[in-house]
Amino acid sequence: MSMMKKYKLLIGLIATIMITAIFSCNKEFERTIEDKNASDTTTVKYGNRKILYLVVDGARGQSVLDANTPNIDAILPHAIYTWVGLSDPEATENATNWADMLTGVKKDKHKVSTDALTNNNLQNYPIIFNRIKEASGKSKIVTYTSSAVFKSLNTGADVSSLVADDDAVKAGLISNLTSDTATVVVGHFTGVNAAGAASGYDVSFPAYKAAIEKFDTSVGEILAALKKRPDYNNEQWMVVIASSAGGQYTLPSNADDQTIFSQPKVNSFVIYYAPTYNKRILTKPFTGNRYLGKTIRFKGEDVRAQVDAADADVYNIDDTTKVTIELKVKKNEDKFFWPSVLGKRNEWSSGHPSVGWVIYLEEDYWYFEWRGTKDVDYHQCRGGSFTKGKWTNLTAKIEVRNGQRFVRTYTNGSFNNELEITGSGSLANSNPLKLGFLNGNGHGVPDVYVSDIRFFKFSVPDGMIGNYACQTSIDQSHPYFNFLVGYWPATDGNGNIMADISSQAHDFKFQGTYAWESFNDLICPPAPETLAIFVPQTSDIPAQIINWLKIANKQTWGLDGRVWLDQ
Repeated sequence: MSMMKKYKLLIGLIATIMITAIFSCNKEFERTIEDKNASDTTTVKYGNRKILYLVVDGARGQSVLDANTPNIDAILPHAIYTWVGLSDPEATENATNWADMLTGVKKDKHKVSTDALTNNNLQNYPIIFNRIKEASGKSKIVTYTSSAVFKSLNTGADVSSLVADDDAVKAGLISNLTSDTATVVVGHFTGVNAAGAASGYDVSFPAYKAAIEKFDTSVGEILAALKKRPDYNNEQWMVVIASSAGGQYTLPSNADDQTIFSQPKVNSFVIYYAPTYNKRILTKPFTGNRYLGKTIRFKGEDVRAQVDAADADVYNIDDTTKVTIELKVKKNEDKFFWPSVLGKRNEWSSGHPSVGWVIYLEEDYWYFEWRGTKDVDYHQCRGGSFTKGKWTNLTAKIEVRNGQRFVRTYTNGSFNNELEITGSGSLANSNPLKLGFLNGNGHGVPDVYVSDIRFFKFSVPDGMIGNYACQTSIDQSHPYFNFLVGYWPATDGNGNIMADISSQAHDFKFQGTYAWESFNDLICPPAPETLAIFVPQTSDIPAQIINWLKIANKQTWGLDGRVWLDQ
């Protein structure tokens, strides 16, 4: 075959391949477009996503749940909702919570701390209406409120109406929903808060209950107007109904779990309703183990207890002893100045003169302090801070690593600090083991409850300390139970001793005028910021709104809120 024929054949082959590829690509392109147009309705309704946002002040979540609210109840089968939502626990004025609900960030960012709105940081964390406008300039935003302060926060709204009262807010919303094309419609209601401030924030107060039920009636009328919109079936509405905060109310003692959920002022509710949502109720998370019984209050110099010296040798710590000491303490003051809680030494006085050890309180934290036979001065290893009125597990451990000995402290099972104790020598002495006030001078007096005292002649591993710190009792299932040389649950409830149920059976004997007192508390409740992530907060709402509107949440916005799904 000549070179020319070969060349023509090659050109023909390339042309055939290219034509086939072009037609194949066109077929695939046509098929893809056809399938997408046939099945995807998102693009058709993209521009019709809308928000109705109803903000109600002072509506405590528990009270709304307890009131007669048939219109709110009717939407719950298609809603993501909670009666235990949280507003800002440190807010002192309404504007802080309103700013949370309108910016999607918390006070440390938006800086709105008073109704005067001075020194705020809204230029860097603007009202969410501005974010919506940035993403979609054609979006129309309309608000109605009877509060001049709330209106001043409505920057970015196309229409912001200041009206006389809640009835006028309702009328404005119904009028707008009847005919307007707004993307976001906001109504702000203040009547429930006014009733709560005048009477009390609980349905046991008739005026407050009536105000909540009036708001529910308004919700029913507003939703009826929404559903009568001429093009309602071609629109996608999400309705947000949320309280900006609860209000002050003294809970019954059996309803107080000593966590942020027992602060009626921050108990809000949040409802995200859309016909396409499945029902999802967000309830209060686990808040800690219940701890109940009877124990002794060690207050002042009079009430104390001890294991007599004849039986206390086993609690000595010499220069080779490995030991773990645990006890639960509930203090009755915020701060203390050096009162002893538990110790084994001759005295607890200024200068720390005697050999031995003591667990004591200082400011809002605690210490393990010791002086050994080889020490020229005392030493102390600081534990963690803990809160008045809450049972807290304190642990001090002496362990050996690479021939050196260390003291380690833990609060509720979490490690605090460590100091080397190798050079101290022995801490052993011939004194009793003392609970409560330890004789001496230059130190304050305790006011604490003490229970669940455990004395292991073993350095219990950190993991085991953490696993059992918030347990209210231990038994043979504890991996190191056989190393216990003292275990005083201290919840006996009667008698003149705290019984030692370890193999040693060395009871604490009471001195002074003591009385067994009942308690029913939580042990190791999680911190408020930890609990808060499990339920909707007021600052979550803007993130939910922009998600519904299919606006990308930019990292540079720094929103604090999360989006809640219906599954």
